[in-house]
Amino acid sequence: MEAVKQSAHPTLATETFSHGRTHYFIDIKKAANDTHFLLITSSESFRNDPQYYRRTIRLWEEDLAMFVEALSMVLGRLAYGDLAPADTMKVVAEPKGVKALEVPGRPRERLHALGARALSNAELLAILLCTGSSELPVLDLCRKIMKSVKDDPARLLTRTAEDFCRFPGVGVAKAATLMAALELGRRAFLSPQL
Repeated sequence: MEAVKQSAHPTLATETFSHGRTHYFIDIKKAANDTHFLLITSSESFRNDPQYYRRTIRLWEEDLAMFVEALSMVLGRLAYGDLAPADTMKVVAEPKGVKALEVPGRPRERLHALGARALSNAELLAILLCTGSSELPVLDLCRKIMKSVKDDPARLLTRTAEDFCRFPGVGVAKAATLMAALELGRRAFLSPQL
């Protein structure tokens, strides 16, 4: 959290709401270098104290996608009742997931070396998703997704974004990536050949 002067940067969009003695402000601001950032501020007063206390978080434009995905994953866990206590401070001694694979065995490297047709459906999906979750490496996550459709990529077209979000590690951003890739594939298949 950092304190930011409200007048230092022009506000492009704003939303406010209140709950009890706490007021919340969500602003999109423009920085001097023409980038944008999200400023989330809470302002709270306490009984018998006329002063307001502010807390502010600034999120830069390049971090917003990660923030939205992390927030959607946490809210998805809340919505589906998956609220097991989170592990505190995990120390990772060895790489996990795709990083644990030898470089030539990683999906992207295999695609470049052998072509897309040489990859399994789960490997192709892993390239789209990029990351799994803290509990499930991306390849295992993609194997679960493909198992849910009996390893038939055409059946992925019958899934909704909400269906994909039910898998741990898939938030709205990853679901949108999958939906967009599936729609592009569908359109390419239906398009007249050049």
